[in-house]
Amino acid sequence: MIFFLRNRKRRQLLAEGLDERAWSLACSRVPMLRRLPDDVAGRVRAAARVLIKEKHFEGCGGLALEPEMPLMVCCQAALLQVHPHPDFFPGLDTVLVYPEAFTVQHQVEDEFGIVSEDPDELAGESWQRGSVILSWQDVTEELAEPEAGYNVVLHEFAHQLDEQTGEADGAPLIASKDLLARWSDAFGLAFSRHERSLRRGREILFDDNAAESPAEFFATAVELFFSLPRDLRQEFGDLYAVMSEHFAVDPARW
Repeated sequence: MIFFLRNRKRRQLLAEGLDERAWSLACSRVPMLRRLPDDVAGRVRAAARVLIKEKHFEGCGGLALEPEMPLMVCCQAALLQVHPHPDFFPGLDTVLVYPEAFTVQHQVEDEFGIVSEDPDELAGESWQRGSVILSWQDVTEELAEPEAGYNVVLHEFAHQLDEQTGEADGAPLIASKDLLARWSDAFGLAFSRHERSLRRGREILFDDNAAESPAEFFATAVELFFSLPRDLRQEFGDLYAVMSEHFAVDPARW
């Protein structure tokens, strides 16, 4: 009964979408929304409406949460939910928003097996147990420089997709076995190529952090797919092709 009521409510929200005022505000704050084709914009507006209603947002570290903040975050996250079978990040309950980069303690094991706490300053983080954490300063600064190719919202929500399989391995839930096989080949080759380029000191599209793991490479690829799609298509054509098929959009043509 709970799922029936949720799905009925979702259908209503999808049919309504964001109203013109909310969409205009989102477009004024998020430059990439302005270049969306009408059909994609309609799907983003519908998905964003669901996310705003279903996810809880909370200001942290003294940040007073303004109404436009969930709107801006959800409109970007909605880009990952415009394919024919969106699930609206089922593992995600809460988005925590800090005013600026925040420090977390990560456990690090050295070569002798000794574990210590290592402080790490982050712009964002994704937890499998239901939360995304964002630095609002980084969100807004990256939106002001879209040509830089960084987008912490897309990055952390990409991690949520990756984690849905139960293992953060650079592969979200893929619609078909054929696409999954091509996805694995394209990502595996691209990841290896990126690692080689780093070792040889070559100019690279992906940043150094993308070489940490397949999960980080995937999250960075999602940033580039929407922020610098033509660059990604030119340098990693096979990678771009499987992402375009999975997300059911072709941002290099926008």
